[in-house]
Amino acid sequence: MTVDLVTDLHRVGVAVTGACELVGIARSTYYRLSRGYQHYRPVTDPLAHRNRSQPAALTEAEQAQVLEALTQPEHEDLSVQQVYWRCFDAGQICCSQRTFYRIAAAARLTGDRRRVRVGAASRAVPVQPATRVNQLWSWDATELKGGPCGRERYKLMLVLDVYARYPVAWTIQTTESWAYAVELFTTAITTHGVPSTVHADNGAPMRAHELLALLTTHDIAASYSRPRVSNDNPFSESMFKTLKYDLDCPPVFDDIDHAREWTSQFLTRYATTHHHSGLAHHTPESVFTGQHHQIHARRQAQLD
Repeated sequence: MTVDLVTDLHRVGVAVTGACELVGIARSTYYRLSRGYQHYRPVTDPLAHRNRSQPAALTEAEQAQVLEALTQPEHEDLSVQQVYWRCFDAGQICCSQRTFYRIAAAARLTGDRRRVRVGAASRAVPVQPATRVNQLWSWDATELKGGPCGRERYKLMLVLDVYARYPVAWTIQTTESWAYAVELFTTAITTHGVPSTVHADNGAPMRAHELLALLTTHDIAASYSRPRVSNDNPFSESMFKTLKYDLDCPPVFDDIDHAREWTSQFLTRYATTHHHSGLAHHTPESVFTGQHHQIHARRQAQLD
């Protein structure tokens, strides 16, 4: 037995630490299992800590006193922390803040009670599958600075295939409107086919009746983010950050034609040469066209 071997080594002058290293066990394991240091005595039927009798635990009467303090009318708009210190200073309770909070949590008296806008809390988290190309498109709009003094604002509207991270369509205009959105999706559908679902935030062009009519005509489901939750549209937001953080991205474009020219070059470079970490380091174009299967086989053969 390894414990006995450590003991024998220790008897002939080897330190416990060195003996444990030679045998290959932790020093704490030796102390726990050795007969000379039998601090640990396993039991056949252990009792969970939460079910054990705690001598310092509050009695039922003391717990009822805490619940009474929490449910007093003058405390209904206060946090648990505020209620605790008011009651503690008033001598109404005799327990720690953590115990006070634990009792409140068990009685479901904790949580965010702030007022929220109608519909914000009831809207479910949007969950859409993206297991193939043209199953889920995501789109959004962002601003690009331009003009001689940088005071002009150009609107980049971009549609992205989520599965391949491939930019299927984009346009830059001076304004963001439903007419440009309809034109954008008409071009995207004509060029790349019909997706199953289109996801967007709650902007006016995204909610426009004209765009919804176009999607309905092609039997495309519309999905929307929750109000004021940008994380529900992460792929478009991440794409815009990649674009704007590019080292070649001008902080201010000369004019709208300059913005269109640079964006065209960037999106072409992104789609054809950017090895995306979310795509097993394939390029968006190779995944969108299905060429990544051959590339993956060639990579594996090279690794083998």
